[in-house]
Amino acid sequence: MLRVLSILLELALAPKGAVILIDEIENSLGVNCLPQIIDAMLERSNEVQFIITSHHPYVINNIPYEYWRLVRRKGGEVWLQDAKDIPALASLSSYHDRFLHLINAPEFEESMG
Repeated sequence: MLRVLSILLELALAPKGAVILIDEIENSLGVNCLPQIIDAMLERSNEVQFIITSHHPYVINNIPYEYWRLVRRKGGEVWLQDAKDIPALASLSSYHDRFLHLINAPEFEESMG
């Protein structure tokens, strides 16, 4: 519960324009806490930038894929690609299908070097 309290306080106290980075947001959270934290993040998404990583089905299915970014790296060069700019994702009906396609896409594999 300490991690939940810490995240909720950070969300409430973050000034406009802040960037909050959370790796594997679902780690150390109870299953009943994740929906409230994701909802709180979405409520502040116009004021605060969130960079979160996750493979949890709740997160995948509740964060609109238009917000997803593929972080690509080749050697020392790093760049971002909007998921909505990958044509194959637009034709898929669920966020989960999009996620599965994305992690198996050539764009993802190319950036692993």
